[in-house]
Amino acid sequence: MCWKRPAALFLLLWPLQAAAGDLELLPELKLRLLAARYAPSERDFRWVGWVGGAAGLVRAGKLTLFGSADVETIIGSERRAFDANQANYHLGTGLRRSFGERHLSLVFDHVSRHRQDRPKPEAVAWNILGLRFSGRLSKKPPVRFELSAGHTTLASLVGYDFEGVAALEADVVSRPRWALYFNGRARGVTAEPSAALPRDGFVDLWLESGVRFRRAERALDVLLVFERRNDVYVNAPGVRDRALLGIRFGLENR
Repeated sequence: MCWKRPAALFLLLWPLQAAAGDLELLPELKLRLLAARYAPSERDFRWVGWVGGAAGLVRAGKLTLFGSADVETIIGSERRAFDANQANYHLGTGLRRSFGERHLSLVFDHVSRHRQDRPKPEAVAWNILGLRFSGRLSKKPPVRFELSAGHTTLASLVGYDFEGVAALEADVVSRPRWALYFNGRARGVTAEPSAALPRDGFVDLWLESGVRFRRAERALDVLLVFERRNDVYVNAPGVRDRALLGIRFGLENR
């Protein structure tokens, strides 16, 4: 009969219509800006700055498609008092499934490193495809964690294979307008050694403590960091242990 075709079509489209009714565009947004001074500083490493953000692009029920973009700028003093010598681009996207206060994500991250106004004979970049498990461990005091593991789909010059990250952030003292906090992050990487970069793996550390001043969705952090970072130069060996003293502005809208 003639009604069967529209009825069948309705039955096929009904789940899609129901899902479309649950769609939410731009459900969350995060913006951040960091400026910090290295200590000890040296000619190629005086200051570091980060500018970027992340956004939930589309949410349907417990699934969220998200993306992020950051630019890291390293500033030295080789040619002038403030001489940007590196620009490192961090881009990411993924699909996140929420389980209450915790989330499991399939992520794809891309990093591209560039020398500013200086020769760079070959591309320096890598892509990582992996899984990330993150979320809240407790509300009082606020404690958040992140665990991720992935493998490179591209590794130009750096030779990276596997990457694992573990991070923890907690408020040591929490008040309505301010908090004393701690933020620790470890990144382990396996790599194929080469003549340009003769190492088979390393661990980067970021240990941060500071004071966070909060106003609704806005935050200002005054921070002190110990950092151990490998491959500090774009296309040459290098590792540094150093402190950073700086500030971070943040905006988070959920």
